[in-house]
Amino acid sequence: MIKKIFLFLLPIFILFVLWEAYQFYNYQQEKKYRASFYENLVDTSSPTVTVLRDSILMGYRNEKKTIHIYVPPAYEKDSTTRYPVMYFMDGESSFNDLENMGPEWQIDEVINTASKNGKPTAIVIGINDAEDRDAEYTAFINKDNPDAHGEKFATWVTTDLKNWVDQTYRTDPSTTATTIGGISRSGMMAYYMLMAHPDIFGNAIIQSPSMWVDYDRLMAMTLTKQELANKKIFVSVGEKEGGPMIPHAKAVYEKFKAAGIKKDALRFEIIPKEIHWHITWRKSFALAYPWLMK
Repeated sequence: MIKKIFLFLLPIFILFVLWEAYQFYNYQQEKKYRASFYENLVDTSSPTVTVLRDSILMGYRNEKKTIHIYVPPAYEKDSTTRYPVMYFMDGESSFNDLENMGPEWQIDEVINTASKNGKPTAIVIGINDAEDRDAEYTAFINKDNPDAHGEKFATWVTTDLKNWVDQTYRTDPSTTATTIGGISRSGMMAYYMLMAHPDIFGNAIIQSPSMWVDYDRLMAMTLTKQELANKKIFVSVGEKEGGPMIPHAKAVYEKFKAAGIKKDALRFEIIPKEIHWHITWRKSFALAYPWLMK
């Protein structure tokens, strides 16, 4: 009897060992790739990117935030044009490998190319994440996030930060010209901020949103048809992202679709062969930007 059990379990054990070896090999290869990448990091930001370190006061936290500001190449040459504005959370990843210590999203490269081709351009505000990133990018207090202050962070972005940006730069401050974007947990916050402040944000780039943080309460948020009118929403996720990431991203898309957003104002993309990381969001933004700016 024992021999039969042993012969039954042996192939399973061998398969398990082979699978673990395969996983370990992939981990080591990824580790080598990332180590090589870090060794060769250089400043990849465009000349029109400015970093204001610890400069913008967050009154409710009594601390200052670092922001990254991109203006289009023609900004200084034309003193009359007003530009739409995109706000990106996890903004240290927007423009520069050195700032991110990893692959940047190449937002500036995408918009620079649009400028060369005579296409619409935008100002982009990249907002650094906080040391307590999870708390800052969690909208509602829950048992896993007892210190969550995402609601206050969203209010700060829509009032203090936006007012400063609109007063300092030649922006189009209208709702239809204002976009909120993020990735992972900040992608979830981009969804939340669109729903919580529909009078401020006319568009959203919601990438790999971590809706699992508080799925039921987030999905229960609703907007009226009037509030959803004239909005454009881009949702994306990597093909190889695990867990609930793909079904949750699709659920966000289906939610807006069911709410009646026009077909040409809503887009869902699964980024082929990509996992939950910055190259996914680089590829995603390259698709989102020209579509959003049509």
